[in-house]
Amino acid sequence: MAFKRIRDMFVASINEGLDKIENPRVMLNQYVRDMENDISKAKHTIVKQQTIAQSFKGKHEEADKLAAKRKNQAQLAFDAGEEELSKKALSEMKYFEQKAREYKEAYEHAHKQLAELKEQLQTLEVKLRDVKDRKHALIARANAVKAKEHMNASFNKIDSESAYREFMRMENRIEEMEARVNSYAELSASSGSPYSRVEYAKEVEEELEKMRAKKVGLEKQPAAGNE
Repeated sequence: MAFKRIRDMFVASINEGLDKIENPRVMLNQYVRDMENDISKAKHTIVKQQTIAQSFKGKHEEADKLAAKRKNQAQLAFDAGEEELSKKALSEMKYFEQKAREYKEAYEHAHKQLAELKEQLQTLEVKLRDVKDRKHALIARANAVKAKEHMNASFNKIDSESAYREFMRMENRIEEMEARVNSYAELSASSGSPYSRVEYAKEVEEELEKMRAKKVGLEKQPAAGNE
């Protein structure tokens, strides 16, 4: 009985675990789809980040060119004696130089984030391949667990004590049958064949004498014919 209680507790714990798993195939396929969606979102984010990085790069290059252009204009104005115009050009040069630095920093930051996103994407893709490779094996293992659980549940319905009693009863019946068969065989062996009974011995001997006499008579007939 103690074994039965332990077995019941063990089966119950397995049932609880399987209830949480629900349908392994459905759940694992859902996990794969979730990861594929994450990868799709990551790729979309990378495309946007690439666009942002390229935009900052373009703005940096444009501001750098404008700063160089204003510097050249300031020099030309100064050489022409137009200091006010030169000062204005220099002021704009400083503005574009500042913008160029800001866009450069923004580009470098965006480029760094882009590299991190690409690395994360590669990690996700590796994990997805691993999950797909292991999915079928996990489904097979889960199905095996469920099949074994069903077998255990069926086994749990059997009363081991009553089964043992029935087994012992059948063994006793077989032993009784064997005893009856052996007793009958011994009785038959001791009684002997009905055709070999002692009271027939004299009559059998007489019949043999008749057969011998007849044989002797037959052997003498050819000799008498020759005479």
